[in-house]
Amino acid sequence: MHEIVIRGGKIVDGTGKPAFMGDVAIADGRIAAVGKDLGSAKQTVNADGLLVTPAWVDAHTHYDGQVAWDEQMTPSLWHGVSTVVMGNCGVGFAPATPDRHEWLIGLMEGVEDIPAPSLSAGLPWGWQSFAEYLDVLDKMPRTLDAGGMITHGAVRAFVMGERGAKNEPATEEDIAKMGAIVKDAVLAGALGFSSSRTLVHTANDGEPVPGTFAHENELIGIAQAVRSTGRGILEMVPRGIAGEDPDLLPEVDMMIRISRATGCPLTFLLAQNNTYPAQWREVMAKCTAAVEGGVPITPMVFARPVCVLFSFQGDNPFEYLPSFQPLKKLSHDEKMAALRNPELRHKLVTEQDPNTTGMSLLYQNERVWERTYPMGEELSYEPSADKSIAALAAREGRSPREVVYDLMLEQNGRAFLMYAAAGYADGNAEPLHELICDPITVMGGSDAGAHVRQIIDAGVPTYALTHWARDKAEDDPKRLPLEFVVKKLTHDGARLFGMQDRGTLEPGAKADVNLIDYDNLSVSHPEMIYDLPAGMPRLMQTAQGYEKTYVSGEVVQENGKDTGARPGRIVRSA
Repeated sequence: MHEIVIRGGKIVDGTGKPAFMGDVAIADGRIAAVGKDLGSAKQTVNADGLLVTPAWVDAHTHYDGQVAWDEQMTPSLWHGVSTVVMGNCGVGFAPATPDRHEWLIGLMEGVEDIPAPSLSAGLPWGWQSFAEYLDVLDKMPRTLDAGGMITHGAVRAFVMGERGAKNEPATEEDIAKMGAIVKDAVLAGALGFSSSRTLVHTANDGEPVPGTFAHENELIGIAQAVRSTGRGILEMVPRGIAGEDPDLLPEVDMMIRISRATGCPLTFLLAQNNTYPAQWREVMAKCTAAVEGGVPITPMVFARPVCVLFSFQGDNPFEYLPSFQPLKKLSHDEKMAALRNPELRHKLVTEQDPNTTGMSLLYQNERVWERTYPMGEELSYEPSADKSIAALAAREGRSPREVVYDLMLEQNGRAFLMYAAAGYADGNAEPLHELICDPITVMGGSDAGAHVRQIIDAGVPTYALTHWARDKAEDDPKRLPLEFVVKKLTHDGARLFGMQDRGTLEPGAKADVNLIDYDNLSVSHPEMIYDLPAGMPRLMQTAQGYEKTYVSGEVVQENGKDTGARPGRIVRSA
């Protein structure tokens, strides 16, 4: 007798094969059988009218701190995710000597915009090596499974001290020591090693992430260490990914050389950037040729534009102006009342920003309004080019700042504007669609847990399922098969990181399952909440339509409610 049989659902099993009507049996936390007439069960779940899929695998998150204080792992829990991969972009918290704790916190805050007060209050520490880090996390209750990579920033500082933190060149001895630490970490369960080379990733002190300027021999030495374990992957954020300089193509050549020379699988983030909007095609051509030649390199692409959200709830173009500072002490309603004052409005839309760093530089760049759009009450991540702030301002004969101000006052100050930082340089979704459809790419890049006041992309799996597979017209050439999208969200990400036991509904696989009211699947409007340690804020977006999410055969959420089950575990490489 099975423990659970989910009966009569439309099964999309994650393998890419056509959907079919049938049942899924669960026993001992695993899929026992899939088909029809599966026999009796202690519990029968009626899935008539529901979509039954593997639960999602989010391959690019930054839950490295949150994993230690949030048993629920929200917002991912609300979006059908069962497994998250953290330790991306070269920043993490192990290995760590006690005198480096605050430095690592400052590095994470600078790169990923996770508030330092929250990290300081929420991290228990109690480890030095990466293996000890996993052991500490293993003892904590959690809803979802979490796996992590060891990171270049932490390893460099651990081995080289201030030399490593300040990006000085590594000696052969340094490289050997780093390789040994990385090898031990992967053998202890790290899913791989991550490094960042983009110049937009800097610590609080302005110093680029350790490893940004690492020589190729350093990366080869570490890749060889990963490969020597027979498991694991190298993850990189290449220089030029954000269009900050024209060096992306040489970086891609270097990554291909590293993967070819070592045999180590390598994945990297790729999106259309705003500075060189056609460059992604050249990148894909290089990667396709490399894959055809046996090089295990995988571009990780995005399901929607990489969006920075502007709102009077969170980060906005007026936040750093002197006249805005007194408003930060007010409640939301008090702030809205003040912002509706015509005199304050005039002052804010004309005042000069005295700051010369951080987000202020973005807001002072007039070209940003060419790629900023109102999202509307029903959120739109695929606006037409004529809806940009620049276009609206030109038509209305107003300044972009006036238009931005008035739009953000809508919905009682809870309206959002979307700045397409990447992936939407042409004002359309053609590059996104092509990158998603390419057979060598994997979908990822949600950044869940990071940029907490500016980005809320943990719900990308829900978006991908609805936007690309359900909501496009039947005759729209950009409409994607449901089976294809589910495979991208499950099997492909799991296999990329060596997780062979999940991501499909096949006998023997881990019983991570979603039951979805597909026709009614939707996301909520983002809102700012103050639930991080030390009372710090973050954007939150929930979903409707996930009737149940199972992790290892236990229901962890039901219709958007936490069940209290805590079957989540730390995933270790194998």
